[in-house]
Amino acid sequence: MTTAEELKSWFSREVLEGQDVGLDEETQLIELGLIDSITTIKLQTFVASRFGVEIPLKQLTAENLGSIRAITSMIERLQKP
Repeated sequence: MTTAEELKSWFSREVLEGQDVGLDEETQLIELGLIDSITTIKLQTFVASRFGVEIPLKQLTAENLGSIRAITSMIERLQKP
């Protein structure tokens, strides 16, 4: 499973309570209200446990959290040495 697929699955399970609303890599998460402070903390925990990277506070921006593609890109950047 790709990073994007795992994130989509996580959002469906943890944020949308199992509902399939047709999320894709470009879905605007903030505009749809799917990203808030609680979700951000849960996402940080998930990313740390699943992908082994800590998301620094300065990376928690609308640009980095705006879509699954943006979150995937951020994770990939953080994984590089």
